[in-house]
Amino acid sequence: MKKLFPRLLTIILFALSAFLLVYPIKAPLSINASLLLILNFIIILGATYFGATGVVIFGSLGVLVILLHSLRISGLTPPLHAEAGFAFLPLLLLGITICIFYTYYLKANRLTRKINRELDDIEEERNVLGVELEHLHLENSSLLQKLQRYTTLKGLTQTLSSTVSLGENVSLITNETFRIINKADSCLLYLVNKDRQELSLAGTKAAHPHYEVKLKGGDIFDNWVLRQRTPLVVDDTRRDFRFNVQDIGKEARAVRSLISAPLISENKLRGILRLDNTSQKVYDSDDLRLLDIISNLSAVAIQNTLLYQELEKLAITDGLTGLFVHRYFQERFEQEISRALWTNSQFAFLMIDIDNFKSYNDRYGHIAGDIVLKEIAKLISSGVNPGDIVARYGGEEFGVLLVNTHKSEALKIAQAIREKIEKEEFILRRQVSKVRISGGIAFFPEQGKTKENLIQRADQALYKAKREGKNRICTF
Repeated sequence: MKKLFPRLLTIILFALSAFLLVYPIKAPLSINASLLLILNFIIILGATYFGATGVVIFGSLGVLVILLHSLRISGLTPPLHAEAGFAFLPLLLLGITICIFYTYYLKANRLTRKINRELDDIEEERNVLGVELEHLHLENSSLLQKLQRYTTLKGLTQTLSSTVSLGENVSLITNETFRIINKADSCLLYLVNKDRQELSLAGTKAAHPHYEVKLKGGDIFDNWVLRQRTPLVVDDTRRDFRFNVQDIGKEARAVRSLISAPLISENKLRGILRLDNTSQKVYDSDDLRLLDIISNLSAVAIQNTLLYQELEKLAITDGLTGLFVHRYFQERFEQEISRALWTNSQFAFLMIDIDNFKSYNDRYGHIAGDIVLKEIAKLISSGVNPGDIVARYGGEEFGVLLVNTHKSEALKIAQAIREKIEKEEFILRRQVSKVRISGGIAFFPEQGKTKENLIQRADQALYKAKREGKNRICTF
């Protein structure tokens, strides 16, 4: 629109100038010269507003008009009458108009094609950008999900590292694995029995509140991971060539897809972490990779927990006999007194000493003496009730807390232990030998309500048994 008016004005001025130059009027040469200058100026305007096409059209027509004007002035052409001039003017204007519109049409056509090509290119680029944007949205969503998962893993790592209870760790691992991956009907954690190298179900987490696992030792999938020590993903349990369909059909749980990963720490298999689903093709490689990471973290946490328990056990148990040490026994003694006072119950403290123990060391050596101590510890432990506390009290002395036990029952248990040891045969340096014990027993609260009083009374009763000939249980 900005160039439309100048273009129309250029055409009108050009036609008027051509008419004045060609029309047979008597005009001074100065006017003719001015008209020629105006015609040249109009040609320049045509070139400005019509481009190269305008130069050709207006230049050609201008040359033609000037040539006709020059011929008329020089008298080489007969003068045109007014009627002839007016007849020539419409033809001239028609020719100019046709040329202009044809040129404009060509230019507009080329411009339209150019615009259409540019629009096609823009549309294609827009489609490509749209596809790339969609991919970026999907990638961003995936990255956000991974970031959320790994942020959760960081929290899980911190929680696992601060927990020293095996039960708490098992519960935490199953619950968090079920929540993080969020595709399972159930999550199972098996631990490996280090002596028998068998699986044992340690913990479960399921969507159904009444979910139950009947095969506590694992199924064919768990045993496969146990043997191969590699992660496992099964899209459809009924179509996987690695497993026998008939064996799978006998399993108690209806599982169609699963992922499972071994818990390996220091090249030792600690257990198996597994997610099940009743639908097919639920899990992908990202889920398996995430489960493998959780399994590695869990393996380290379980190993640390077991090591802590071992250290704790070593701190409170005697390395030779496996019984509680004297320090821990004294702590439990205080706790048992507090409990008995609170519940108004009774218990007995039995102190046992091996008769003539020094002679075993002198005759058979200290190794034989250690054998005697270990065997006596086993016999005492097997003779008491569950919940009773047995400790190595001194060198060859043992202390026993008979919890929730009346006086008559405590005496019966103590005599049964003595008789059991008396009947036992010990093989020391390929010789059959007999071992005897003496014991003193004190009763709470009848003979004392403090630890010191009960120890003193039991010690006095033990010395009484020694004075009266040994191999007996005495009390005051």
